[in-house]
Amino acid sequence: MVVNLNDSPDSESALAVPGPVSRAEAILCEPVTSDRQTTHEVICETVGVQKRQPTTTTTTTNFNDNNNMSEQKYDLIIFGATGFTGKLAVRYVADTYGEKIKWAIAGRSRSKLTDVQATGGKGIPDILIADSGDEASIVAMVKQARVMACTAGPFARYGTPVVKACAENGTDYVDITGEVAWVRDMIAQYDEVAQKSGARIVNLCGHDSIPWDLSTYMLAKNLSENHNTKLARVDFYDDIVGEPSGGTLETAFDIMFGKKPTKSPQQRALGYDPLLRLSNGQASTSGTNLKNVSTVSFSQDVSKPNRIMFMMSSVNGNAVKRSNALNGYGEKVVYCEGASRDSWFGAMSSLFYYLLCGLVILIPPLRYLAREYYLPKPGEGPSEEAMDAGHLYVTGIATGEDGSVVESTMKFNVDAGYKDTARMLIESALSLSIDDEAPKTAGGVLTPGSCQKEVLLKRLVATGTTFNFQKPA
Repeated sequence: MVVNLNDSPDSESALAVPGPVSRAEAILCEPVTSDRQTTHEVICETVGVQKRQPTTTTTTTNFNDNNNMSEQKYDLIIFGATGFTGKLAVRYVADTYGEKIKWAIAGRSRSKLTDVQATGGKGIPDILIADSGDEASIVAMVKQARVMACTAGPFARYGTPVVKACAENGTDYVDITGEVAWVRDMIAQYDEVAQKSGARIVNLCGHDSIPWDLSTYMLAKNLSENHNTKLARVDFYDDIVGEPSGGTLETAFDIMFGKKPTKSPQQRALGYDPLLRLSNGQASTSGTNLKNVSTVSFSQDVSKPNRIMFMMSSVNGNAVKRSNALNGYGEKVVYCEGASRDSWFGAMSSLFYYLLCGLVILIPPLRYLAREYYLPKPGEGPSEEAMDAGHLYVTGIATGEDGSVVESTMKFNVDAGYKDTARMLIESALSLSIDDEAPKTAGGVLTPGSCQKEVLLKRLVATGTTFNFQKPA
């Protein structure tokens, strides 16, 4: 079913079939102009049936009229479904849950959404047309969802209207952003709004930063329950194999060279780091000091690998900072993360490669050539073979205030940047909408480690992730 949520009923895409339909009766409708008529016809096609049945009746539904809407009709809506990660998320839902839940895919382009819908596998989603530049269409969309799963980035460019609408209307929300400056602004602007409506706005629900955020939560919980001590320090050793997508690079370039985001009046008025904001409006006393590996760190302990800088470590550290502020792991937690390298040569080779890449990015002519002829474009990403060959293994070592040490490992056995980010996003969303053990967390702008917690970890383990505690070396 194609539903248009845009404000203008005069546009071609405003034509739609009113009323809910079952999955078996899902109708794909598209207006066309007849050579014999000056008005639009609606041509409807039952999904899975090739024969088209023309009609001379035109039905226009105003989805900005709340009386015409079925409130929270969908268990899940994926917004940004035509991007690289969005398509992976659609495929994951279709193959895993498509026939078990009521869901829809949403975006600006009906033709692109229809193409995605056609690859839906076992489950056929409805289609909603909504544009982040059209507030009315966004509001109409989120009112129909129990949870929104958003992949449309850069989020500083496209995400704010969706967060605003969800926070104001009590709709849960998850995304895959790694844009910490934007997350800070969302907390300042909408944390209190979401508290009042009950909406759980959960950022950072992909590779950035579920593995590190949930690991820290579990490590701190282990220290508290088994050693009766608070967290003092957590070190992460990342074993990563993967390739970037065009969307990730677009976001990175936007952060580095785009218009610098301005702080909202709410953030300027707050007077402290929004990541520390508690539900009472005060700053948490549970602070986190990020001391990530900045270049290379050679291990003095033969049982531990060397580490080099990892570009997303500050994002992950700030996710933990937000979770610590809300969960109270410790008052002065030190967070240190780096990518593992077994040998001195491997560490130095990787560092040299990163420096070379940085040089290319910083010099405008080289950056232009790289973006034009070498790097993937938005919507493009690693091949299926490359994603299947990827992995992410995250080893966390937590030290308590009393000196106790606990260690964990979380493993993703395919590419975690995209293929398993899609899985993480969807499981984060369904943790809030359909899980029998769904967390009863109060509304606010939150993190996976402060909202879904064990509920999400159980879902991830049930669908392919492994998580274990082990005796420290």
